[in-house]
Amino acid sequence: MAGPVRRASRARGGFTLLEVSIAIAVFAIGMLGLSAMQLHAMRSSGSGRHSTQAAAIAQSQMEQLQRLRWTDLTTTGGAFTAPTSVSNLVQAAATETEMAYQVAWRVTDVQVGWPRSLDVRVSWDEPNRPNRSVVLSSLRFNREGL
Repeated sequence: MAGPVRRASRARGGFTLLEVSIAIAVFAIGMLGLSAMQLHAMRSSGSGRHSTQAAAIAQSQMEQLQRLRWTDLTTTGGAFTAPTSVSNLVQAAATETEMAYQVAWRVTDVQVGWPRSLDVRVSWDEPNRPNRSVVLSSLRFNREGL
């Protein structure tokens, strides 16, 4: 009688081929989802890098405008200046441009002779996301009394 009991317990141990197939399918679906999230994160990181670079370019231009003497800071009549091009070079190969940014600014009188509004706009085009831009605004007071 020991023989039939032993066979019954051996038949219950381990996994069937169907259970293993289902487990592999669930694992494969999970890995596909994980790889899709990784691709999305890589694309978002590139877009974030471009936004950060554009903000740094805008900050640099704003600092240049803030350093000008009051008499050298001429108003642009409410319109942005003609854009100038700034290229972001890849560090590994200093000759390859990663992204080209267009920088424009405007200076307008808030109150004639006293405060002026400074706006710097940096724009660029990303693949599948054209016409991206960052705008930085500030006020400049006539601290020289001119």
